[in-house]
Amino acid sequence: MNMTLAREGLVTKFEDKEYRDSFVAEQIFSRLPLKIRSIRETQELTQQQLGKLADMAQTWVSKLEDPNYGKLTVATLLKLASAFDVGLQIDFVPFSRILDDSLRLSAGSFVVAKFADDPGFHCGQAVASGTAIGGTIISLSSYAMEMVSGDAPPPPKSASSIAQQRTSAA
Repeated sequence: MNMTLAREGLVTKFEDKEYRDSFVAEQIFSRLPLKIRSIRETQELTQQQLGKLADMAQTWVSKLEDPNYGKLTVATLLKLASAFDVGLQIDFVPFSRILDDSLRLSAGSFVVAKFADDPGFHCGQAVASGTAIGGTIISLSSYAMEMVSGDAPPPPKSASSIAQQRTSAA
């Protein structure tokens, strides 16, 4: 079955809200544990070594690598990201992006360079907005550009500080 036919079949199923919600949950709770394990193995870490770096027991690392566990928290993911020295991005996106990303999933989807190996930071030159890195166009937001130039305030720490920032700017 080619990708177009697979997508068309799933698009029809996505009309059902319960299906959409289940699909999203399945993507998160199956992909993230596999990615945790992949990054750990790529960095040649044992579960015990990762546990030490992330300040958690080896048994927790084992659970987090199990797609059937399903109790991932943002705080735990942040600890793992720090231990792996990679970024963590959590976002709300259109269902079409989730569907398309799931159809393009490959072994390369599980490869994440740690900071020291990140070509966007260590390729011998600064990365400009609109630069292609590994086939991905890097587009810096105006806020990010302001951060680079020093003209933007630091990002807010909470929802209330966002509201405060907007009030003081008005």
